[in-house]
Amino acid sequence: MEDNMKMTAERSLEIITEQIAQSRRAVSKSTGQSLYLSGLCTMGMAVLVALVNLVFQTTLGPLLWLLLPIIIWVMLRNQNKNREHAPVSLVGSLVGKTWSTFAYFVISYFVISLIWSFLAARFYTPSEYVAMRIAIAPTITLLMGMAVAITGHILKQRWLVVFGIVAGLGGFLWEHFHVGSWLLMQLTCFSPSELAIPFSTLPCLSVFLFAFIGLVLPSLMLKKQSL
Repeated sequence: MEDNMKMTAERSLEIITEQIAQSRRAVSKSTGQSLYLSGLCTMGMAVLVALVNLVFQTTLGPLLWLLLPIIIWVMLRNQNKNREHAPVSLVGSLVGKTWSTFAYFVISYFVISLIWSFLAARFYTPSEYVAMRIAIAPTITLLMGMAVAITGHILKQRWLVVFGIVAGLGGFLWEHFHVGSWLLMQLTCFSPSELAIPFSTLPCLSVFLFAFIGLVLPSLMLKKQSL
């Protein structure tokens, strides 16, 4: 009898393990599709913001980034509308909560940064404003890289963790230390004031590259593994 109970317990454990593995594969495929769509939307918005800045010679293009979460939410909702009544697994719930938490932090940080920049530009001198302004792109790329890495841990995809860490830290260092601005200064003979508009497009390039490396490429690999 004890042997039967032991066998039953072992079989139950095997079934649970198989269900978790199956759930993880299903979530990996769904996550791959979501990351792919989000990456394409992010890359498209980066191109749009850069074009608005260059064509209209304005630095107000970044306000368009506020539309990105709405666009992604609508497209993901349409993509998943046929699976709305499917039961949510633990793995899927963890991945969903990771990215919803990321969205809350990023949107809040972006809005706070815009409000602070608007106020600081009116109450401080230009030199003080430059020293006190909040840099948006470095922190957002770092947060996004962290979200990708956590997703990799949940799905037990070590390469996805590496993608997130490399893309997040790389994007942060590139933006925080103004590597793109320095390169642009070295390749041209213009002064910083004359390069104000081109400088405003550099975060768009960083976000574009991060979206490709941190979202699109991992999504293609996730979708391929889940076939």
